[in-house]
Order: sequence, then C-alpha cells, then structure tokens
Amino acid sequence: MINYSFPKQLQVCFEHDIVEGTFAKGTQVNLTNLQQRYPQEAAADLNTVLQSAYRKGLLDKRSEDRFEILGERQAEIISVFQHAAKSGFSPKSIVRAVEVVPASAAVALKLHLPEGEPVFCQTRTRLVNDEVIANQNNYIPIEVCPGLETVDLTHTSFQTTLEQVFHAVVAHIEEHFEIRPANDEDATILGLQPGSDILIVQRLSLSHTRMPLVWADIHVRSDRYFYVKELWPEAASLLENK
Repeated sequence: MINYSFPKQLQVCFEHDIVEGTFAKGTQVNLTNLQQRYPQEAAADLNTVLQSAYRKGLLDKRSEDRFEILGERQAEIISVFQHAAKSGFSPKSIVRAVEVVPASAAVALKLHLPEGEPVFCQTRTRLVNDEVIANQNNYIPIEVCPGLETVDLTHTSFQTTLEQVFHAVVAHIEEHFEIRPANDEDATILGLQPGSDILIVQRLSLSHTRMPLVWADIHVRSDRYFYVKELWPEAASLLENK
C-alpha cells in the first residue's frame, strides 16, 4: 500500500463546524477565515480541507479562493445495497481489499485528479441472498474518506458510510452499461468460465457540486437476470437482447 498523508483531524473539525452551524449556510469563507478559526494549522492543510469540502458538496466555489457554505444535504439517492434491501433481498458485501494506489489515466479522468494521484481502490465481492453476483472495484479520492481502510463495511452500505461518517452525500449518478467477456479474476470470483459474458456497470457518484466522489467498476454475472432487472433496470435490456 502506498503511504499517504492527509490532515484528517483538521478535516473532521472543519466539517463538524459546517454541519453544526459554526460556519452558517450562506457564509463565504476563504483561507484567511480558516486561519483565524484554526490558527495552529498550516496554510497548505487549510487549503486541502477547503478543496475536499468543495468536492463533497459542503461548499460551493464562488471564485478561485472564496467559497460559500452549503451545509450538509439530505441524502436523496439510495445505493444498490439499500435498494436490494428495500426489494426484499438480503444484500452482503465482502471487502477483499482496500489499498491506496496511483490513479491510472482512466481513473484520474473519471475522478478529476492528476494521473498518479493516490486514490483508494476498494475491491469487493457482492452477494444477494448469499449468491455471488458481482465483482466490484471502487475508486475514491483520498480526500473523500481518509481512514477508509479501517472501516468495516461488511453489513452496511458503502454509500451510507460516506454520507454518515464522511459527510459526502451522493446527489447525482452517471451510469454506463455494456456486455464484455469475463477476465480471469471475474471468472474466479463469479464462478464462471473464462470468456463468459458479464454485465459491466460503471457508476460515477457525484456530490451536489457535481464533483466526483466514487467511480465504481462493477462486473455482474449476466445469468442473474432477476437481480439485474431489480437492481439495475436500465441494464436489463442488454441481457434480454443476449
């Protein structure tokens, strides 16, 4: 795992001040305001938490160096995990690894980061009713959830954790679907023959400021049509055509 540094405690304090109203909604802040509030902190760290709060949708940018407090929003979009539970299924997620890796060109483009920037890669096996249905990689900017590697996500929605623990509320979703042959890892995790068709779901989660929070690359067993129709209805037609 690549080592990363992040002013996590300062971020926690700043986000607490936003959520609790110390910085009221509509207030405009900049680096000078933060230096007055947190006089012991380095300017570089203060700028880092300003940018992270903007990515999460807690702030909106009014100029290059000035932001407006938006405050914490209510969640409006439910995750696949939550939708599965509401549909009467029993969802489960096995986190196989959480690593810090350099962002590839494709990941950097999706997450609006420089190529090579450290990001979390969270590798998961997703089950519904104890049936393995998906092999998933989530790519997340470090600033969205520093400390993610210590969080147990076995029985909870990752999206809910982002919202409740890290104050990163998903406001918009962009999804792309296609059919591709399974790679060797997919075949092993999903119990398929190599080269079998799988459904690829690429899901980009964005904050209220339209900044990327998570890019999920989800590889789904194409023979689990019943679950796909319920959980990714927009993709069901791809399987029907197959």
